[in-house]
Amino acid sequence: MRTTLVIAALLVAAAPRAALAEDDHAGVVLGVEGDVVLVDLGAADGLVEGAELTVLHVVTAKDPVSKETLSDTFPLGALTVIRAGEHVAEARAEAGLGKRISVGDPVDLASAVTKVIDPWQIQVAASKRAPAPPRTRTRVEPRPDASDAERRAVAERFVADAEAVRGVWQHTLGQPPAARIALWEALLAAAPDNVYADDVRAEIASLRAQDEALARAADAAPEDRATVRTRALATLDGRVRGAIAGDPPTRARGGHAVALAFLVVDPAATARAWLYARPRGAADYQRLPLTADGDGYVRAEIPAELVAPPGVEWFIEAVSADGEPAAVWADRQAPATIDVANAREPAYAQAGRSRVTLSGDYVDFDGGLGGGWDQYQQLELDFMYRFERPIYALRLGLGTLAGIGGPKDVIDADATDQCRDGDGTLRCRRLAFTYVYAEVELALSSKLALMIRPQAGRLTSDERTNGDVGDCLDGTPDPSCSISAGYGLRGRLRIGEERGTNLLLGAGFTQDVGTLLEAAYAWAPHVQVPVLLAVQVTDLPVPEDFGVRIVGDVGWRKLAWVYPSLRVSYQARDVDHAGFSGGLGLTFDW
Repeated sequence: MRTTLVIAALLVAAAPRAALAEDDHAGVVLGVEGDVVLVDLGAADGLVEGAELTVLHVVTAKDPVSKETLSDTFPLGALTVIRAGEHVAEARAEAGLGKRISVGDPVDLASAVTKVIDPWQIQVAASKRAPAPPRTRTRVEPRPDASDAERRAVAERFVADAEAVRGVWQHTLGQPPAARIALWEALLAAAPDNVYADDVRAEIASLRAQDEALARAADAAPEDRATVRTRALATLDGRVRGAIAGDPPTRARGGHAVALAFLVVDPAATARAWLYARPRGAADYQRLPLTADGDGYVRAEIPAELVAPPGVEWFIEAVSADGEPAAVWADRQAPATIDVANAREPAYAQAGRSRVTLSGDYVDFDGGLGGGWDQYQQLELDFMYRFERPIYALRLGLGTLAGIGGPKDVIDADATDQCRDGDGTLRCRRLAFTYVYAEVELALSSKLALMIRPQAGRLTSDERTNGDVGDCLDGTPDPSCSISAGYGLRGRLRIGEERGTNLLLGAGFTQDVGTLLEAAYAWAPHVQVPVLLAVQVTDLPVPEDFGVRIVGDVGWRKLAWVYPSLRVSYQARDVDHAGFSGGLGLTFDW
């Protein structure tokens, strides 16, 4: 059955990048679902189950001097074909590679091209009274000088027409030819100018020929069926070994199973058959049964543990109907061989791995700018590197938090503005916490990550009314000064992709400094405007009364490698103990 319409339904998603790749590479990626990748190559292009593909990544950049747009491709990793139709194949990506493949990435053949012979297709072709009309596609191309809006309109038409074709194709699955023809004809009647109309007409012609072939095959004489088989064998160009025929692969990749399939020429001589295989140089062969599959085929698979460099040796032995065993493809003394290359790790892209973030916040719960008793300033600088697997990222950073705080009831009730209770005891203290931290991010799945951040530093506090924590470092003995080690732990859970829309839930605690609970939602309403909205519950800068912070952070990503951001917040411990604050951030990506 033709699979052109499957390609048509999926092609539009890849259109912007496929146009770049299709001239220089064998095919492109049509879709990605987990570790299963759909490509626009199939049996007609020499793919069979077990074939190897290399998926590439297209990088485009503009030369800052000449302003010329440059592009190149780099290998991402390998795919193994698990099912091949005539023009579309499903392939399995190596572990962790699927999430790095994008629709439209180019694909090249990594293993030998295998010619596939299908007797059923030959039988259909032999029964046709006239050749099917040529398969063409109505081209809808924008003018060379078309504006972006015109090009977008053309792309949107491809999207709409492809969705219409895909919807009909899904309804045809499992239907007899006549019912499928009726569905396709209804589509043409409703949308005769569909850009895939020529493919639909070709599919209708094919279905009609198949319907006629089914009717003729039911009445065909045995000798006519033998003629069809003879024509199939004639196309194999001498690749017939007595009772079976085929074109087995000659190359494979280490650690991956190799599938073999053969056409049965003489069923009487292959009543039972076995495949014998071993790593090249091994003493013994492993025996594997050849099982019947489809109309006149037998198949077997060489297990992955036998596929190791420098190669695999194999032969086939069969038992005829009269019980006599015989070698039917190579033999024990002169086996057939498959060369095996070392399994290679995918080449990881280095761009977009590193990030440096500098952020500063001023937080005031007492309603004034620097004149109250409940405020703090925090500055952090961290470096992040994305490994992607098995650890997604590692962050190393340092920071400082300095402020003053105490019980909000004492601060609000003291008419002298000295943060003293009824007997004149000072209840507020100043502190400065300078710390370093390391945060490990574990990717539990492509949409879920867990971050653990231990931190440690030096905590200095001063309980004098008019003092400053810096005075505690001058070496003068003072009972109001305290210098100690400070330790903390912070954990966060991210739902969604790190560089996309996500929800972040976190909790952190620092000894003698306070607790921070947070929920943050990040998204980009515009490609150049990253936005973060957060709600925090905290008792910083000293563990006394909890308050709530509402934070809004808006960035401006005009350049790909750097963007600044502005942060505005409102915080309150109660209705009379609140204030506005703000902060700045600067992020570098490369």
